[in-house]
Amino acid sequence: MNMLATIRTVDARESIFGRLHALIAARPALADSARVEARQLISMAMADSWQADSLWGAVDAFHAHFDFMMQTIDIKGANDANLGILRSKCRFYLEQVEALCQAMS
Repeated sequence: MNMLATIRTVDARESIFGRLHALIAARPALADSARVEARQLISMAMADSWQADSLWGAVDAFHAHFDFMMQTIDIKGANDANLGILRSKCRFYLEQVEALCQAMS
């Protein structure tokens, strides 16, 4: 049994979700690059899990809220009062994706 591969996969996934949490908390200079990075990171996190409808639903919800948060930053700036609510919603859906990825891998 190769335990190192399992540990590396778990460490990599935790690193990916850590980067996504940091991306949600950040005030990106370019919203488009943040969107691209979020999509790439989610794809990497899902790579080792089987694809279920519940996972895709959570991923779609995360991307919709993250995109809306980036639009708000583009339009109203990074100091908008509503960003706290949007960040909370992004974190909620990200936690759903993370839990489903862990359960399905």
